[in-house]
Amino acid sequence: MKQLLYLLPLALCPVSAQVADAESACMAALDTVKNSQSEYMGPVVTAVMDATGGDERMYAQLLKKAADSGHPVALTWLARQSLRQLQAARVNLETAPEAARLRAVMEQAASQGYIPAVVEMAHFCGSGIGAPANEKEGMKYLMQACKANSARARAAYLLLSGRLEKEGATGAAVASELKRNNFYVEEFLSAFTAPSDEAKSREWLTLASKHGSPGAACSLALYYLNQGKDALGYEFLKLAAERDHAEALAQLAALTLPGAELSPGLKGIIKPDAEESIRLFRRAVLLGYPRALIPLAGEYHKQPEKYAPERVFELYRQAADAGDPRGGVAYAYCLVVGRGCSPDAERGIRILRQLVDAGVPFANMALADLYFNGSGVEADMTKALSCLTTAASMGVPQSYTLMAVISQLGNAAKPSDPARARMYLRMAQERGEISPQQTFDTMVQAGSWKFMP
Repeated sequence: MKQLLYLLPLALCPVSAQVADAESACMAALDTVKNSQSEYMGPVVTAVMDATGGDERMYAQLLKKAADSGHPVALTWLARQSLRQLQAARVNLETAPEAARLRAVMEQAASQGYIPAVVEMAHFCGSGIGAPANEKEGMKYLMQACKANSARARAAYLLLSGRLEKEGATGAAVASELKRNNFYVEEFLSAFTAPSDEAKSREWLTLASKHGSPGAACSLALYYLNQGKDALGYEFLKLAAERDHAEALAQLAALTLPGAELSPGLKGIIKPDAEESIRLFRRAVLLGYPRALIPLAGEYHKQPEKYAPERVFELYRQAADAGDPRGGVAYAYCLVVGRGCSPDAERGIRILRQLVDAGVPFANMALADLYFNGSGVEADMTKALSCLTTAASMGVPQSYTLMAVISQLGNAAKPSDPARARMYLRMAQERGEISPQQTFDTMVQAGSWKFMP
């Protein structure tokens, strides 16, 4: 297990009585999930958050400790999270040593009879994760899960055997599963309906949602919201969130944020609540939804008196590990300026330049910030303008306005150049940027410019 530590960098938390209580609560919740053969981690999230007062940094630490002790639920969680990081890094999942180690971790969990891990092993074998694909071995794991009465495995077997497609909803095997309220089968059926048969797909998703599917409820929520049926969409979104669907939690959090752009229908339904939004984003993060990391970090950043910079930095680091370019830029920037971490300007600049080479325009914006303000690097107006020019060529419309601002302000390396500022502002206006003059006036009056808040 020690070989996997670098895949999940953790922030250290002080050892205290609270930690001991959190460990006990975490293990009890993990045992509950194991005994019920559930794949849902909601009870564990709730237990840890209640025991730690909402400190999400301890969640991964406690799960890692439980995995080190061999708990199958924690082992499965660790392998799933690490697999996401490998997928984000786009490594060869069949041959990468890291993938082989994850396979061993999942196999350890499956060997203890934790059926969700057995189903995952069927996926690992069939998809060639950690070793060449072996469908026969994958089917062996799948049948083990089927014999253990796993609804997910039974539905997957129907699909892989071809009976779901051949027999359709009226087939004996399919009908038998539907009588068991197996929402996985209904979700598969919704996927098999013809693209033009929207009504039939909705029908199957509605049944799946009725029978307890969080994913079906979320799919219906997003569909109805997109169709302008706000009240119905919102009800399905709440239902999915109540069932701990991570994407639904994040979507609901975004709608609950003060200042969120809401449709007229939703304005009469949703009450803005910053703390509720944070709670929902946090839960989405802990349930494995990496897209919630950046908005949660943003909300923490707005309340420095309540949320320490170290918590913001940890979220940026997790987002970077998950392959989010915005997370990578923010993580590198924090390393340069020492925000929430020990300064490491050399490493931060190196990461930003790698992101620039990978075609991430906001990495150029962050570098421009650093060169203009002389943060972690020597102030260099020429390099700052060069970075913004590159960002402009990559389709970032506000770059010309920012070039105008820093030319007007000047820095330690180069004095103010109003003529050049007017030229850049004119270029911004010619390229159709929205309100460049207003942005320019506001920033110049403030007397400073920073890309990162």
